[in-house]
Amino acid sequence: MQYKTASAAVLLALGLAFAAVFAAMPAYAQTGASGSANAQIAYRTSYPEASASSDGSMTVQTEHRLYRPGETVRVTGTVSEEMRQEAQSDTVTVTLASAGSAAVEEEATVGSDGRYSVQVSLPGNAEEGDYSAGAKLEVSASVLGLLEADVIARLESSTSFVVAAESSHEVTADTGEQFEVEIASNSTVSAVELQQEQKMVRFMVEGEDGTTGTTQVTVPKAMLSGEMLVMIDGEVMATDSEDVIVTSNTSTETTFEISYGHSEHEVAVTGTNVVPEFPASVIAMAAALGGVSALAAFRRRLGL
Repeated sequence: MQYKTASAAVLLALGLAFAAVFAAMPAYAQTGASGSANAQIAYRTSYPEASASSDGSMTVQTEHRLYRPGETVRVTGTVSEEMRQEAQSDTVTVTLASAGSAAVEEEATVGSDGRYSVQVSLPGNAEEGDYSAGAKLEVSASVLGLLEADVIARLESSTSFVVAAESSHEVTADTGEQFEVEIASNSTVSAVELQQEQKMVRFMVEGEDGTTGTTQVTVPKAMLSGEMLVMIDGEVMATDSEDVIVTSNTSTETTFEISYGHSEHEVAVTGTNVVPEFPASVIAMAAALGGVSALAAFRRRLGL
């Protein structure tokens, strides 16, 4: 009878310990892919569309402001109805060019809504640096001779983007666990570190005054996740800012594209979940294992 009572007590302790394990686990660990680890990121996933005005103009923009060598650049734009009527054309030539590489051209057709879109692949060995994306509405020679000078000036539009290679930065948690933070930037990047207590990964960027810096940073969710915000020099970037977008948000990582005026800045990405230093679930599991050991010792004393 005494043995049964002791065994029941140990089993009860075990049950409570395992219940504590489950209760201490993060929500996303209990429910698989759902939960706080995959919380909705509040920032935009694309830049606002630039639309042609009714005065006979056209626009062009790239999906992102930074690309890596070998990636595909998606170029979109609009042509006003007035411009299409005057030019008698719905064909646009898109050209990607930089100072140090040959231009790449693709043609696009303007739809009935005035929009066009084309994808242009960068060479795998594309040089890093500033690039232009130009769009020109093609006009036949016979029509071109009839157009006014101000109309001809509006047959073309351009924008710019950056090509930069990605680099991997290893950061270490307080437990010694290591993570890779991937960063592509036209800035000089330094001092990449995980500040576990503050639930953030931070780094410094620097560039020539008067120029624009763009950085893409990929944060592994095993390290930092949940409701994420971007900070520059300690100031939280508004979720409707046109200088921050989320270019990718998968089950394992989130990539932000961040733009800023060059000088020296501290950039940080914060989250609500960070790799735990000593998870409560580990402590509870240790208690459960201790209960198992106690039961085994008790049975040995009884010769069972």
